[in-house]
Amino acid sequence: MTLGIFQKKVKYIFLVIISIAVFTVTIFLGKYFSGYLARAGSCSVGNVRAEKVSPNSSTIAWETDEATIGRVEYGTNANQLTFTAPEAEAATTHTVPLTLLTPNTVYYYLIAVGETKCDSSGEKCEEGCVPYSFTTSPLVVNLTETPTVAKTLPTQVNQTNPAPTSALSLFCRAVQVNIGKNSKVATEWATLKNYDIDGNGIINGLDVVKCQKSGK
Repeated sequence: MTLGIFQKKVKYIFLVIISIAVFTVTIFLGKYFSGYLARAGSCSVGNVRAEKVSPNSSTIAWETDEATIGRVEYGTNANQLTFTAPEAEAATTHTVPLTLLTPNTVYYYLIAVGETKCDSSGEKCEEGCVPYSFTTSPLVVNLTETPTVAKTLPTQVNQTNPAPTSALSLFCRAVQVNIGKNSKVATEWATLKNYDIDGNGIINGLDVVKCQKSGK
């Protein structure tokens, strides 16, 4: 093999290697720039947030500089947003309610205006979107027992047979006369509370007995 032929072969191999390298770089850069261009540019939506989050619902809110009609694409899989909730009319302040949600579950969502989708990076996206997310509240079961309402027993339950009227002092007779009166009658109680010997808020037969025992 002559030197000239050898040099031609080396040159040919070198050109093939260069061509393959250029082709590989071109493909790589093409994919990179296509992805960059797909995401280039800021979205027109801002201040995106989830409000009024409960076990079964939430409201997605955002703002735009111009009046637009948007929609919320959402689901429980960040890579597959299967549900859509559209707006009814154009506005600059947007709220879209999401209902029939599952308690204590992470939901992912994007804001879409026309063909443009906006993710949590604040940029437009077509593929590889990074969605916003929120978690619904857990369902709280109220295990509090119903409080027992105390019943007021009839006055007769606490009555004790008082001594005969003839054996009572004038004060104890007044106690006996006012049996049944209680503190609920505020207008009378100011003058009658002295007859409530045991101070339980009601004048009964026990007060007569205690009055007699106290020697009043």
